[in-house]
Amino acid sequence: MAEIESISLSELLIGIKGIIAHGVEDLYWIRAEISDINENSSQGHCYLELVEKDETIQSTILAKCKAIIWADTYRLIKPYFYKETGQTLKAGMKIMIAVTPTFSEKFGFSCYIRDIEPSFTIGNLAIKKQKVIQQLHDDGIWDMNHSLKLPVPLRHIAIISSETAAGYGDFMDQLQKRTEFKFYTELYPSIMQGDDAVDSIINSLDRIYEEQEKFDAVVIIRGGGATTDLLAFDEYDLAACCAQFPLPIITGIGHERDNSVVDMVANTRCKTPTAVAEFILKKMEDTVQQLDELTEALHEIIEDCINQNRLRLKYLASNLSLMTANKMRDEHIYIERIGNNLQSAIQNCIRSEKQHAEKMGDWVKSILRNNLRVEALHIEQLRGALIQKLSTTIAEERGKLQAKEVSVKLLSPEHILKRGYSITLKDGKAIKNANSLKSGEKITTLFAKGQIESTVD
Repeated sequence: MAEIESISLSELLIGIKGIIAHGVEDLYWIRAEISDINENSSQGHCYLELVEKDETIQSTILAKCKAIIWADTYRLIKPYFYKETGQTLKAGMKIMIAVTPTFSEKFGFSCYIRDIEPSFTIGNLAIKKQKVIQQLHDDGIWDMNHSLKLPVPLRHIAIISSETAAGYGDFMDQLQKRTEFKFYTELYPSIMQGDDAVDSIINSLDRIYEEQEKFDAVVIIRGGGATTDLLAFDEYDLAACCAQFPLPIITGIGHERDNSVVDMVANTRCKTPTAVAEFILKKMEDTVQQLDELTEALHEIIEDCINQNRLRLKYLASNLSLMTANKMRDEHIYIERIGNNLQSAIQNCIRSEKQHAEKMGDWVKSILRNNLRVEALHIEQLRGALIQKLSTTIAEERGKLQAKEVSVKLLSPEHILKRGYSITLKDGKAIKNANSLKSGEKITTLFAKGQIESTVD
């Protein structure tokens, strides 16, 4: 087998390094996205990872390389970029930079960043922001929160802010200075910048939604800061949630030069948290003024009403005697007419009732006569029947009495004695049992004719 010629890895990479060093230009302007960035605080260098993503499929990375901004260059680029954009370099940002390609046999391919074009980054953020605005319009929700009317008075307020934010403290201080107004406020602590800000603020809005009947409005506040700190307020999800929220939203999330998409869809946008407090206080002042004006107008209406009624009463009092006399005359005439009509009606009624009574009397007399005749005939019939019944009953009872008389005679003691019987008496009582007698007692024996006295032996 023939021997294969070979070179070492370092020789290959040194060769590539030479080709790159002699075959490429010293400076290229490129477009890329920062996927990672780290500052070396001790040396002042800045290390980045640059990527290019597919425009249609953002998760697909088309190219990737390391980049370095040396300390002497970074000291110039960093303040320049912030002055022009109001932002600092951060992951996820698209940038246009001037780079020098370099290759190291030990560290591989990388780029030295020499310069940066801020207008490219500003343009990309502006394009993204405009797309979000257009999407909100297309979805038909852009003006939903704008259309809500702020309640009067504006006293019950839900606050979305960081609990430790100076802006929140300024807002509360402003409200509490005006002791004549009583506010009910409740803080919903939220992360107000960074990658977690969108989800945190939406979660707070969801919690407020569940108890929305407690509040008149929602206030979203934070202090100013770099524009990149406010990028969360340009995100579609947060802006859409605010646009569709059922309570009016008042924002104070940046300085005057910062106007986020959330500011645009909110019911009311103020420059700062302090400005939000001033806006709410002004609303309360306007409400008090309106109430004062309404009270004054009401007093005037009441006073006019009293004056008008006083004049009317005075007029009525001056005409009362005349009106009373006329009324009494009319009533007297009316009463006389009614009295005459009533007297005539009563006479007619009496006459009619008298005729009716006479007719009824004749009718009653006729009926009574007929009834008396019928009853007399009935009584006569009862009398005959009663006499016949009494005669029969007397005859029957006489026969029974005669039979009993015969029976009594047959059973009488005299009749029994005549038949040969005798009756023995002791002390006037008949003796029925000889055993009841004792020796020496006196007894009397009765016969049909005569009696004898005896002594018991």
